[in-house]
Amino acid sequence: MSTLLGEDALMPDAPERQQPERETMTIPKLAERAGVSRTYIHRLATDPAEGWPAPVFRPGSSRPEYDVAWFDEYWAARQGRIRQGKRTDLEKPEEDSEG
Repeated sequence: MSTLLGEDALMPDAPERQQPERETMTIPKLAERAGVSRTYIHRLATDPAEGWPAPVFRPGSSRPEYDVAWFDEYWAARQGRIRQGKRTDLEKPEEDSEG
């Protein structure tokens, strides 16, 4: 649609600015990216305590997709919080030096 300026001058309307489409991935692709099972990612995605955003759906698809940039930040933060425990079953018991 155009706007009429003066009698004959037509000026086109400014094109609607669309936000750039963000890259999204399905749960199996996110699992592959993180190197874990898809069931693990699905469990995280459906746990309200994990705070995942609402998924997006491509037209004609019922598969949920999540923003890749968000997932990368989430996964890095989650992995940073995980601390491996120290194995105590391999340590030799300390002997008393009194005997």
